[in-house]
Amino acid sequence: MKIRFSSPKEQQPTREQGLKVLYAPGKRLAFKLRWYLILLAVTSPLLWLVGRALLSVWLIEAPAQLLLPASELRAREPGQVRQILVRPGERVAAGQPLLELDNPEWRARLALLAEPAQPVAAATAQQSALLQRERDTLLRLQDSTAQRLTQLQALRAAGAATRGEEQAARDELDRRRLDLLQFDQRLAVQAPQDGALQQRELERAWLLARLQGLSLRAVEAGVVSEVLVAEGENVGPGTLLLRQQRPDAVQLWIYLDPRHAEYALPGQRLSLLLPDGSRLPAEVVRQVEDSIAVPAELQPAFSAPSRHLRLQARILGELPPRWRVDRLGLVARFPHRWGWLDAWAD
Repeated sequence: MKIRFSSPKEQQPTREQGLKVLYAPGKRLAFKLRWYLILLAVTSPLLWLVGRALLSVWLIEAPAQLLLPASELRAREPGQVRQILVRPGERVAAGQPLLELDNPEWRARLALLAEPAQPVAAATAQQSALLQRERDTLLRLQDSTAQRLTQLQALRAAGAATRGEEQAARDELDRRRLDLLQFDQRLAVQAPQDGALQQRELERAWLLARLQGLSLRAVEAGVVSEVLVAEGENVGPGTLLLRQQRPDAVQLWIYLDPRHAEYALPGQRLSLLLPDGSRLPAEVVRQVEDSIAVPAELQPAFSAPSRHLRLQARILGELPPRWRVDRLGLVARFPHRWGWLDAWAD
């Protein structure tokens, strides 16, 4: 496009279709401005590309991303979500209750175990008292028979009792001992019944402990990022219930072009450009361990996928709370090193 400023209106600005216009000199400047605006609109893409190329020579920039460490809370036991105590975005403290689960089958079994507990316990206590009284009676009879045998032995030694009377007393003592032995054997047979009652109590205590463990608490302080279940929903072991993030432990990852590998050294200072235009100082804290594809949300427009050096950096300044957002895209800007200047200085 050839731009010319020699139109008839430019040569004779006071003439308009054969008429003399008093304000026509001002139109001459308007025509010039119009052509300049057209020229600027046509050349602006080229100017932007040239300016971007010149800026890239001076500034070393790389896409960066903030990551918040996250933890997942999963169900340990099968059950049903009874109550959700937190909402997404809510800050929680360590040990704070998050969800309450329930297991209807366990509660039904617990109710079944608790129903006969009191009558059985009362009957067992009454039976134990009767058995103890019976054993005490057998012991008294055995002791009295033993005393009678001792007296008859003394009388026989004095010649006041016969050997038959002594033998009859000895036989009576043996019968009393046999009765006591049979009673103890009967108690031993009834012991498994008491063991069944004890097993019942153990199962009941086990169920109570499992039901108390269905209340899930936060392991560490953080912010609830996502709740993945609803109240009344059935869950199984390992079901993901919610995710929790730690805004206080922000991680900064930078994706550096391999052409600028000399900047990927621990201790390298850089400037972090925030979305509002403010800057924060940062530094590389770990040696490069791998190369990775730049996330799609960080790739420039019309750029081909490529692998970059993945650096971990640390923010030296205070990051405002409003920017503590997971996967927030930032720009890392490194101070330029002039290799030819260093070589000339050497």
